[in-house]
Amino acid sequence: MADPSPSQSTELNQKLLENAWELFDIYSDTASKTKKRFLNFRITLLVMGVVSTALVVVLSAWDHPNLQSAVKFASGNKAETIAGIKNIFYTLAVIAPIAVSVLLAASVKLDRGMNWILLRASAEKLKKEIYLYRVDSFYDNRNNADNSLAKKIEEVSDRLMKTEVNRSGLVIESNKSKIALQTKVRFSSLTADQYLKYRLIDQLSWYRSQTVKLDRQWQLLQWSIYVLGGLGTFWAAMQEQIWIAITNAIATAITSYLDFKQLDSTLVCYNQAAFNLENVLCWWYALTDKDRADPKSIKKLVKSTEDVIQAETSSWVAEMSEAVSKLYEENKDPQDKPSNESN
Repeated sequence: MADPSPSQSTELNQKLLENAWELFDIYSDTASKTKKRFLNFRITLLVMGVVSTALVVVLSAWDHPNLQSAVKFASGNKAETIAGIKNIFYTLAVIAPIAVSVLLAASVKLDRGMNWILLRASAEKLKKEIYLYRVDSFYDNRNNADNSLAKKIEEVSDRLMKTEVNRSGLVIESNKSKIALQTKVRFSSLTADQYLKYRLIDQLSWYRSQTVKLDRQWQLLQWSIYVLGGLGTFWAAMQEQIWIAITNAIATAITSYLDFKQLDSTLVCYNQAAFNLENVLCWWYALTDKDRADPKSIKKLVKSTEDVIQAETSSWVAEMSEAVSKLYEENKDPQDKPSNESN
């Protein structure tokens, strides 16, 4: 398939299209950075929780023969060094749960998990409208297309600015924007075949690659939970129950990570979206050359594709919003929760 030529883009309102892509880049880049901060924040919390449990267990089992042997070996069997090591563990055991409590209290305001979801949804909505605008024959005339895109940009931005995103900074990378503005593929009108290549097939390939990646992550984390469960059984058989608390803490942390990452539900959504896009692709290839040139068929192709992608995005937003809301609800101070008991 040939790339769009500059002559094809003369009908498009370049300033409007540049503005739309610039907003998309801002929302998309900010979503990526916010997602990274959210995940790093949550992983830190989980690790700190495991460390806190491990420190308490070590102090509880300080007189255990095997642990004492390890400490004496590390300290050169010097009493002062052994006492110093114990004091370090004790200090860390006091600090760790305090740090976890501080991080939990700050997480709702600082990790901005909902911002990531709202920004990603807005970016995908803008991307949809941009592709609708660029496809030849989708709109009856360019004036209608210009008005529609301008209205959609306003609606998406207005809706986003009425959320908590309005209280955070948005990422503006001027260098990236300048490079993007020079990309002809982004600013040319698209024939049906070009739309197929740059939108449908590209998105289908992305879904397929993501399902492989997510499935690999899911299996690795599930196997980790099973192995930790087996290790806990081993400790019980060896009459070393005190160490089971550590394996349980790690398994719980991994389970929590799976819960807020929503790997299984995201995998289902991506597989379903890929399957639906494959169906659209098969339908298009089954048409005759005459039917593929029909504006009605082109509109159906574009609308069907965008509906599939939008349905996947909506499902992902709903799943992630519920997971993050539940996460924040669990982190609330019990005193802040409404009581069902009557006075």
